[in-house]
Amino acid sequence: FATSLTTDQEFLAAIVAAGLTPPYEIIADGEIHRFSTSGRVDDDAGWYAFRDDVVAGGTFGCWRSDQMLHWCSKSTGEMTQAELVLYQDRVQSQRVLRESEKAQRQASAAVLAASSFDAATPCINHPYLTTKGVQAYDIRQAGDNLLIPLYDLTGTLHSLQTITPDGGKRFLTGGRVKGCFHGLRGSAGVLLICEGYATGASLHEATGYQVAVAFNAGNLEVVALDLRVKFPDVKIVITADDDNQTEGNPGMTKARAAAAAVGGYLAVPDFGADRPAKATDFNDLHQLLGLDAVKRCIDAALSSVPAIASSAVPTVHLGVAGSTFPSMDKRPCYVVLDDWHKSSEADHRPGVYYCGIKVNRKGEIEGALDDWICSPIHIDAVTFDGQSNNFGILLRFKPTVGEWREWAMPMELLAGDGTQLRAELLAMGVRLDPFKAKQQLPHYLQSKIPKRRIHCALQVGWCGDSFVLPDAVIGPKAASVIFQSGERGHEEHTQAGTLAGWQQDIAAKAVGNPLLMLAVSASFAGPLLQRCNAEGGGFHIVGDSSTGKTTLIEAACATWGGPGFKRSWRATANGMEGAAAMFNDCLLALDEISECDPKEVGAIIYALGNGRGKQRANRSGSAQGVTRWRCFVISSGERTIATTMQEGGHRVKAGQSMRLLDIPAAQTFGAWDNLHDASSPAAFSDAIKRAAAQHHGQAGRAFLAKLTFDASDFCAMLEEVKDAPIFATNGTEGQDKRAAARFALIGLAGELATSYGLTDWPVGAAVEAAGHAFKLWQSTRGKGNDERRQILQRVSGFIERHGDGRFSDADSTTDMQIRDRAGWWRDTNGVREYLFTTDGMREATTGIDFKRALDVLQEAKALPTPGANGERAKFIRIAGRGVKLYPIDSEKLTGGEHGA
Repeated sequence: FATSLTTDQEFLAAIVAAGLTPPYEIIADGEIHRFSTSGRVDDDAGWYAFRDDVVAGGTFGCWRSDQMLHWCSKSTGEMTQAELVLYQDRVQSQRVLRESEKAQRQASAAVLAASSFDAATPCINHPYLTTKGVQAYDIRQAGDNLLIPLYDLTGTLHSLQTITPDGGKRFLTGGRVKGCFHGLRGSAGVLLICEGYATGASLHEATGYQVAVAFNAGNLEVVALDLRVKFPDVKIVITADDDNQTEGNPGMTKARAAAAAVGGYLAVPDFGADRPAKATDFNDLHQLLGLDAVKRCIDAALSSVPAIASSAVPTVHLGVAGSTFPSMDKRPCYVVLDDWHKSSEADHRPGVYYCGIKVNRKGEIEGALDDWICSPIHIDAVTFDGQSNNFGILLRFKPTVGEWREWAMPMELLAGDGTQLRAELLAMGVRLDPFKAKQQLPHYLQSKIPKRRIHCALQVGWCGDSFVLPDAVIGPKAASVIFQSGERGHEEHTQAGTLAGWQQDIAAKAVGNPLLMLAVSASFAGPLLQRCNAEGGGFHIVGDSSTGKTTLIEAACATWGGPGFKRSWRATANGMEGAAAMFNDCLLALDEISECDPKEVGAIIYALGNGRGKQRANRSGSAQGVTRWRCFVISSGERTIATTMQEGGHRVKAGQSMRLLDIPAAQTFGAWDNLHDASSPAAFSDAIKRAAAQHHGQAGRAFLAKLTFDASDFCAMLEEVKDAPIFATNGTEGQDKRAAARFALIGLAGELATSYGLTDWPVGAAVEAAGHAFKLWQSTRGKGNDERRQILQRVSGFIERHGDGRFSDADSTTDMQIRDRAGWWRDTNGVREYLFTTDGMREATTGIDFKRALDVLQEAKALPTPGANGERAKFIRIAGRGVKLYPIDSEKLTGGEHGA
């Protein structure tokens, strides 16, 4: 009898078909579950995520081999549109989960690798090295095992390869291998890249050249490309393992492709006619024929012609059916070759071709026309925003160096002669024919309308429940969203180093340093603004030179990107609008306010907090769309916001001071309290700056990978933090409550990062640091409302400046002639009262609503209660005539609860 399998049984069968030992059962909750792929109890390299709902399907793979496969109960052709969207969203969400899990495993492995390698002893000799006939180069020994470190280009240790005395090899579970290598230092000018350590040691001993050990054939090209970027002028030799006994000879195939990718040389071991069956690599050649035989092979490779892409086995992908250029009846058309293509006539290089027909002046067909336009470009999807505007196309192309990449190109770049489009493509590594691309490229890009549709986001930040970065989208619906820009890759959100490095060298140093913890916590606050319905704004670190202000900025920036993430205050209000839009829903870090024109500071601060640019007219005179953003701002400078604006002749308004809260960098050592064994505050600052340059861009993405799938009520969470005693305002003005809410948001962001496993801070530490900053802010401003205090200070300051020059004794029998009189004075019961004329009072409160100023003066009891008619001014007899005056008690301007 025929039996049908359940979906989870079919999923298990797919895992088996992939060559993996399957788990005992399948849990259909969509989460990642680990299992052993080898049958060993201590092995958890296998993983899967499976759901059984509308469309049963899942993803599985093996961390060890970096394998990732998908399975679904239906093919995409059998799915309805709704099922297809669901399936695509699920695949992307599972991909994000897998990448997040992978990043965590790699981070843990890196920490273990560092501790294990530090604890091991330098290797002098070892049975494996004796067997292979080579020496130890920057490797160590733990017990009976060799430890070979795996580094990336920055010198960051990611994993270890363990080699037992009998030659058994194993990498740390979860450790990163791709793009990592072990280097053997040698003479410059030539760089040899090989698969295994023993091979690398033989090559180095034979030639004296520097060597990079890539550990496996699949890693050769990745390592070679990275090293080519770092060393553009060095001669790279890819040394192949000649796996002649293995189907497809992977050693030769991968080595040849790597050499072609970097324009390098290919070296193959020459064993001669009496080659043993198991001899494959240069270490085998070393042991059989000596180091001179190895050197001869390398010298021969260097004297040959460098490899080019055509030397690799071609893979042809045509834009039309068939394996050759189209026949005459199918022309004109466009054809895309992803690789070199051999035909009976010639070798055709990769690229987009216009396949037309040659016609002479008589209209007679003379033959085929195959014009190369540019390097390969595929048109994969149509893009448009939520209002069905800003249409574009998703291009996929391979730059001159590196892997295939995508770019959502706005269609508006095709307007005019397309110069801007060609400039952007050239900058991204696409090669163009100077003449044919100008004519044919716009036609090609509009020659087809792909079936795939993608929602485009024109700004970094939230798009639905997913978060858009220039080079990635993170969230449940990431597969259906892409960032679209008319400009090439953005330099802000770059990545380097590891999350573990960031945790160890930046996050860990924040413990005991409340301002550093505040800055790091604030770096996570931008994405929470929308989730908490909070307004934009931030804080301004104030302190003398060399106190650590800029270091705080750079530590915060490291959460999201490298040196290009930090911005300068040196900008106009219009320029700052563009900068703010680039960091929408994220962190905007501005260093050194003194570089900004003081006249521009007020407008910039209002714009940053309001999240809207200036309304402008387009060429037709109608209103342009207003640029909008919402970002968290961290600023620094040697002067406060108010002092900076006063230098430009402007009075700071309460709304401006509330958008950027002044925080003094006045801890034990400038901005620091705990130097964590550093020799000085300057050394501690330098260590943080170095760490930010080495490890950046990792923590922010890991935070988003958790946040985008977190369905918590963040508004309720924020209210809970605001209710903490540390943010109590004790019945003070609304401005204090507004500031407390800002610091509570920072505390919440830091606590979330801790709960997501990013910072390893004690629970509650981030909230405590934010509360500390709140108290620092309160200490700089006194009690009460800023606007009230400013009004009282303005009137008091006016009296101090002009009391003797523009006021005279009201009880004098003679009316003194005073230029620009502002009023009179009189003493009552030992208290001096100033009698302002209406013009004098308006001058003293310039820039403030006059009625509001009188209300504040009355609330402070500096101005008497109005009479029965509600009139604030009093008719007072001066030198025998009645004058309408405002009597002000000067002592009430600076005393009591309204004092500074």
